[in-house]
Amino acid sequence: MPVNRPDWQQYQHEVAATLSQLGFTAKVEEKVVGARGEHDIDITARMTSAGVTQLWVVECKKWNRAVPKERILTFSAIVADVGADRGLVFAENGFQAGAIRVARNANLTLTSLVDFRQNAEDELAAMKVRGLQERITALENEFHSLWDLTQEERDKRIAQYVGPPSAFNLPGHSAIMAPLLTRLSQMKEALNFANFNRWPVTYWAVGDEIPIEVNDWPGLLFVIEETVATCERIHDQMMSPQTKIKDWRELQSQEMTDLLNVIRQNAG
Repeated sequence: MPVNRPDWQQYQHEVAATLSQLGFTAKVEEKVVGARGEHDIDITARMTSAGVTQLWVVECKKWNRAVPKERILTFSAIVADVGADRGLVFAENGFQAGAIRVARNANLTLTSLVDFRQNAEDELAAMKVRGLQERITALENEFHSLWDLTQEERDKRIAQYVGPPSAFNLPGHSAIMAPLLTRLSQMKEALNFANFNRWPVTYWAVGDEIPIEVNDWPGLLFVIEETVATCERIHDQMMSPQTKIKDWRELQSQEMTDLLNVIRQNAG
């Protein structure tokens, strides 16, 4: 039998269903503990994208009037307290001017259900980009943190490096890892170019000196996520090797290897 819910509750479930269709794990009316206390959240939406788990908290306002500034200020404080990656407020009768100004200076999205459905792909792409940027920056920091180790410990880690070798016979540990650090920097640059719609985007795979041109977001997000994962495995192997690796390509997914082989064949 269909469930008879009040309009405001039905609205919550419609929003939750939309988020679920986009790949989120959505829960209606969840209690979330923050730094300053417990909060009743209309909807929580979680998704692991680009290796990073995102938490969105959602407030639904099935009102006959525009949502005021005060309500957005209160919700903004909750978003910050629970450490959410994004806060969304859904309302079908709009938002007062003051509420819109508050959202511009906070990690908030004010939307209607129809508008969100139309813009969802852009939101998800932006979320994946943020996740990849965070992973790339974290990995760069991990490599650079080797210089915080003792000389003996650093030499041990460097000896376990299995990444692509440098094309230049230069002294020093940084030269050994230069190809990988260069690729990490180039991936961030590729994401920045794509954000400004400067297609096609030039992309370099690990170990390749011939660039690839990528023409759309799905393709770029796939190759960058796969490449970041490969670089993370190379780093993990250097820091704590689990098995003996002869060639770093053993740490690259078969799907990525097959894609690159097809691209090279077509280029030839």
